[in-house]
Amino acid sequence: MRGKSIHRLVLLAAALGLSLPAGHAQASLIINLGDGWQAELFAEQDSVLDLAVDPDNNPDLLVLQKFANFSEIDLFTGRPASLSIAFRQILPDEFTASQIVITEEFITNNTGMTWTGFKMVLLGNHVSFKMLGLEGFADPPFTEFTLLDGSKEVRFEGGTLADGSTWNPRGVDGGLVINVDLAGNSGDNLTFVLKELPMIPAPATLALLAGGLLLTPRRRRG
Repeated sequence: MRGKSIHRLVLLAAALGLSLPAGHAQASLIINLGDGWQAELFAEQDSVLDLAVDPDNNPDLLVLQKFANFSEIDLFTGRPASLSIAFRQILPDEFTASQIVITEEFITNNTGMTWTGFKMVLLGNHVSFKMLGLEGFADPPFTEFTLLDGSKEVRFEGGTLADGSTWNPRGVDGGLVINVDLAGNSGDNLTFVLKELPMIPAPATLALLAGGLLLTPRRRRG
């Protein structure tokens, strides 16, 4: 990867807890990203989550590429299981990047389902999304994006991603930026989570489609 430092997380057997049946497992790996940040990556069983750190001379920027292979289904919802990254500040503010930029992603659908969108959510205080250099970032099949919930959530929609396919959103001169308000946080130990999950049609919509009810109007009997 052009000399970039790539950290591969292959998540296998580690018990998640009593709330899930036996055989459903989650594990994590902690890595140091540089620029004052540490990351812990989470996914279910055979899903894979990678990070590549792009060297950058700007001390206020931590530039990343991300690789995600979604393979697992949530046992409770029947939807694709999410992948998450917990970011932790490990250096004082003056040595910590205030923007984390994802310039490119490779997101693979191996869930056995067709996706109708993709959602990224920030969990925590003093963080928000911003789009930088929007040209090219919302690539097919998801060509539309919307910022929601005070810029703590971004949704990509406008198409479908079939099982076995890969989506590659990327920025031409920027990307998806996570703004971090270091000054607004008390202390030098800010922590937040980036959660990503595919979107699929609601079960009721799927049932209607399967029954042809959305396509053929019912006739009233006289």
